[in-house]
Amino acid sequence: MHKHAKKAFLALAISSVAGVAQADIVTGLSFSDVNGIRVGPSSVQVHGKAGVGLDGQFRDRYMAASHFAQTEYVNDHDVYNFSGREVAADMAARPGTRGPDHSRIGVWSFAQVGNQDVWFGEWSAESQTGAVGTKTPDTHTVWYVGENGDVAATLPAGAPVSYTIRSINHYTGSALPTSTLTANFDTGSAHSSGDIRFNNGSIKTIDKDVQLGAKEVSVASSGGTNGTLEGKFFGTGATGVAGIVKFTDRHQDTAFGGTKNP
Repeated sequence: MHKHAKKAFLALAISSVAGVAQADIVTGLSFSDVNGIRVGPSSVQVHGKAGVGLDGQFRDRYMAASHFAQTEYVNDHDVYNFSGREVAADMAARPGTRGPDHSRIGVWSFAQVGNQDVWFGEWSAESQTGAVGTKTPDTHTVWYVGENGDVAATLPAGAPVSYTIRSINHYTGSALPTSTLTANFDTGSAHSSGDIRFNNGSIKTIDKDVQLGAKEVSVASSGGTNGTLEGKFFGTGATGVAGIVKFTDRHQDTAFGGTKNP
C-alpha cells in the first residue's frame, strides 16, 4: 500500500477510565462475533468520542477511532488500510518502539466522513499463518460509529438534499465506489443511485437520533441484492451520513459514509 509518512503506530496504552461521555455516539455493527470488532463511545485516553474496540482486547474498552487513523496507513484515496501483523512487523523494525502486541487486532479498512468524528469501515480477523493480511473466513464485519451532534435540531427544510457516499466491501486499495443519496427531511423519504441503489427509503427522528433505513437494497460492488440498509445522519444541518447494508451472505455486507453536497 502507498504510505504517506514514516510514523509509528501509536501504542495502545490502557489508562484508567474516568469521566463521562460528553457526546451522543451512535453506532452500527453487522455482527458481534466473539473476538470481533466493537463500536461505541471511547473510554480510554480520550473519552466520549467515536470509539472502536475488539472483544477480548484492550481490556474490552474502546479507543477513539481517530487513534487508529495513522498517516502511515492511509492511501491516496483517503482509506486507512492495515493488518495487525503488518503493524506488529513495522513496530518491531523500529528500534526503541514499544507497545503491546498488535498482531491479533485483525485486518482493517475504514474511512472518515469529511472532517467529522464519524467513521465507517470493515474488519476481519487475520490468520496468524500464511501471508500478512490473510483474512480468516466468515469474519467479515462492517461498522460505523460517530458523534451525531445537534443533527436532530438542525435538519434541512424545504427541497431535498443530496449526498455523495462511498462504499467499503473487501477493500483492495483502489478508489471507493460512490453513490448519490437523496434525502427529503420534510417527507421522511430517501433514495439512492450508483453503487448503492434503493427506492422508498425512510428517515425517522427519534430523540437526537436521525435514522436512515431502506429495504430491497442492492450494492453493485459487493454483488449483494435484496439487502437491508440502516444508517444515521450526523452534524449540524445533517452534513454527514454513515451506515451499513446487510445481506444474507455476510461477505456482501457493505459499509458506507459520505457528506452533503453543496
